[in-house]
Amino acid sequence: MKKKYYIQLNPISMDFISDVKIEDGSAGYQYEVEADEEEITELQDMLTIAQAHDSDERNLLSFRHFDDQSADHDRMEYREELNAIFQKMYELGTPPTRKAIEEIHALEEE
Repeated sequence: MKKKYYIQLNPISMDFISDVKIEDGSAGYQYEVEADEEEITELQDMLTIAQAHDSDERNLLSFRHFDDQSADHDRMEYREELNAIFQKMYELGTPPTRKAIEEIHALEEE
């Protein structure tokens, strides 16, 4: 059975999914999706991986950021993760969510 979930994407807590919409505006934009338990678990896993990659200590506490090739590879991996997240949110999204994703051109062109 599908139910509504709200996803907040920001650099601090990208992996935040709630079944309650935060109405006070403190959460920023929340993407609304309709998903069953398996679909929301898959999306949660994708968000957790992207969040972990973005805050990976290897990227923060090393000289890797001086290595352009490693930095480019890290950015490409992170971008691919985000593309997959936006694609999944689009597939599961309500009409306002799909429109918002289209408006920010978050889906990778074929």
